[in-house]
Amino acid sequence: VTKVTFVGENFTRKPPKFERFIRPMALRFKKAHVTHPELKATFCLPIIGVKKNPSSQMYTSLGVITKGTVIEVNISELGLVTQAGKVVWGKYAQVTNNPEN
Repeated sequence: VTKVTFVGENFTRKPPKFERFIRPMALRFKKAHVTHPELKATFCLPIIGVKKNPSSQMYTSLGVITKGTVIEVNISELGLVTQAGKVVWGKYAQVTNNPEN
């Protein structure tokens, strides 16, 4: 894989014999800059996971992040609350740029 990827916190590599795709350490993202449309502010939030990659289903399962990918980010530190009074934990965000450069 030669693109930016997201790998979870508790990820362990398979033994090299069973490993199909190698995701490089240098291209792994942990955080994303997310712009809030109503607050008009940008926050650096930790990524929870890759929800959908329109490029291909395989990219979604591998956690590859390209332009148009829908990722889930942790917004608990923003302190947003629902009408019921519960703290919002995760929200979906779409990648609007090319993460490679």
